[in-house]
Amino acid sequence: MAVVSEQDVRDKLRLSGYTMTSQRRAVLDALESSSGHPSAEDVYLLVKRRNPRVALGTVYQALSVLEEVGVIESKRWSDSPTRYDVNTVPHTDVRCLKCGAVDEVPGVEYGGLENTVHANTDYQVTNVSLVIEGLCPACQKES
Repeated sequence: MAVVSEQDVRDKLRLSGYTMTSQRRAVLDALESSSGHPSAEDVYLLVKRRNPRVALGTVYQALSVLEEVGVIESKRWSDSPTRYDVNTVPHTDVRCLKCGAVDEVPGVEYGGLENTVHANTDYQVTNVSLVIEGLCPACQKES
């Protein structure tokens, strides 16, 4: 999982009129220490271990601000809760159709995908996200 520099986060927050609060730092720490792409509920449970007084709404608010300023990004699939990722550079994810686990696939390059889309459509590409679906090793063993 990518680690976001403290100064980069502070700069992005400041440019958007926000500050680094202890709650935002706790949410970011939880995201950086988690495997896969956790849901807001998963992040809440991780933060709550360190700070039992934290509220779920506080976690949602922190996630919203961190996404707004570009420190994290959300992943939305119709059959799964929104997941969050600190890796905001274009990359490929692999998602288990059975349990919902999400992992990043290293070494997959987009090549000229953005240019190909631009050359063949009238779309202006603003984000590239690719997800591969299948069964994770644990779910394969259960089958």
